[in-house]
Amino acid sequence: MTDTTPVADTAAASRADATPEPVNPTVVAVGGLVLGLLLLIVAFANLNRMPGWADDYGAVLVYLAFFLYMSIAGRLTWWGIDTLRDQAKNRRERR
Repeated sequence: MTDTTPVADTAAASRADATPEPVNPTVVAVGGLVLGLLLLIVAFANLNRMPGWADDYGAVLVYLAFFLYMSIAGRLTWWGIDTLRDQAKNRRERR
């Protein structure tokens, strides 16, 4: 009879124990900026539908949800811009 149990790969085991690489903040900031801008574009593209949604679902609910959505989208965009600006400033100071 043959043994069918899988053999543990020592390279995979050592990779599992290693600490993960830190994430590059510039890449995350660019992703946040792009996502925030995309959210803002989608919101502005659907502004003409807001009165209809307010009639269907209630004005308070729709406009509060819109305020929350725009707050998150704006904050994400601003965070991306601020992080990229800080990264550029830090690079300039290191030179």
